[in-house]
Amino acid sequence: MRATRLFLGLSLALAFGACGDDDETLTDGGTDAAADVSTEDANTEDGGDEEDAETSNTIVDIAAGNENFSTLVAALQRTGLDAALAGEGPFTVFAPTDEAFEDLGLDLSTLTDEQLTTVLQYHVVSGAVTSDALPQTADTLANLTLWIDASGPTINDAGVAMADITADNGVIHVIDKVLVPADIIDMAGFAGLTGLAGALTAAELIEPLEGDGPFTVFAPTNAAFEALDPAPEGEALTQALLYHVISGAAVPAAEVPARANTMATNEWENNLTLLIDSSEGVAVNGVNVVIADIRTVNGIIHVVESVIVPPNIVDVATLAGFTELTGAVGAAAEIEAGVTVAAALTGDGPLTVFAPTNAAFEAISDTVDGLTAEQVRDVLLYHVVGGDAPALSSDLADGEVDSLLAGQTITVDTTAGTVEGAELNADLLDINVTNGVVHVVNGVLIPPSFVAE
Repeated sequence: MRATRLFLGLSLALAFGACGDDDETLTDGGTDAAADVSTEDANTEDGGDEEDAETSNTIVDIAAGNENFSTLVAALQRTGLDAALAGEGPFTVFAPTDEAFEDLGLDLSTLTDEQLTTVLQYHVVSGAVTSDALPQTADTLANLTLWIDASGPTINDAGVAMADITADNGVIHVIDKVLVPADIIDMAGFAGLTGLAGALTAAELIEPLEGDGPFTVFAPTNAAFEALDPAPEGEALTQALLYHVISGAAVPAAEVPARANTMATNEWENNLTLLIDSSEGVAVNGVNVVIADIRTVNGIIHVVESVIVPPNIVDVATLAGFTELTGAVGAAAEIEAGVTVAAALTGDGPLTVFAPTNAAFEAISDTVDGLTAEQVRDVLLYHVVGGDAPALSSDLADGEVDSLLAGQTITVDTTAGTVEGAELNADLLDINVTNGVVHVVNGVLIPPSFVAE
């Protein structure tokens, strides 16, 4: 049982019963209170025979006409939402009974009007959605998401006691619990993401992700965790999970950037980078988002089909679609016996790599196509800098720096934003990987000693 839940940046002390085998998903007529709720009760008891045709039958009218919704109606009146829900709509309202409010164990008078408004709006979805058409997720008027299991049906952790009460301006589904706006950990539970929950528990990350945030979490499915072989443990597990979390922003799928830094770090404490492709849906490091935009009070969840593995330098070149660069790595001669360029770029590091785009290679295709394997190796090593730590863009300074090509230096001009005359791509600097950092450049760096045949 969680003693508190984050709610709009404030802590509300809530008394919840433990969720477990004692919880019951209700069906029509599942409780005495629900059995008393019907459209006939709401439409006829107070209306008068001759006035039926003229009597309003909005969602608010139905709730006000039944004594089992007195707490809900009072809350709607206090916040002024009764007028909104008597409007044209249509709306779908998941309506808690008085018993549900009593079970919550919270004195609503302790909530501000703003807090109570959000709680109530969390029970309302735009449009009239009947029980046979309930989606897996639904965004509420509170701009927060509900997780729906249509087989119950259940809404978050609330059972539907009676469905499809039709009003003039929408539909009511009676529920047996008050829906408390969920945080990321709550929502992972509602969505049945047990693999994620177990991993977060093992890595002691539950409490951090209950914090204020906001966070953007790419949450792997249960099948994704089951496919891990072997599963990471200890610090490796912690970093693997943190690689799925962006801190400081709740980013919807429609607004994802081309890259973002996560909470995971490499050994030099640089936050590792995700590469995001939104050209067709959303893919994160090549992993597809299968359910997007699950909005919670402290962030947003996107469910992904696989666990996202932190990349090294070669991995990130592949993820970025730098086929010319990866092709060159594969074609290069060995640096020394048994040591390939690929092995060097996937080693421990730290390395700083200036990675040319496909267009950069294509611009000098006549030259590149004629290179020997040894020359390809030398050109690639000229794009790599070693050292005690990766050189972030903020660390670059005017002057010469040694490359991995023996005896050859490259010249950095921070004023011009160039390295050996090639322009640094301002949008693709500081791609932090497990063994260093990658900066994308718009030209291929040619060693001064290089003589084209």
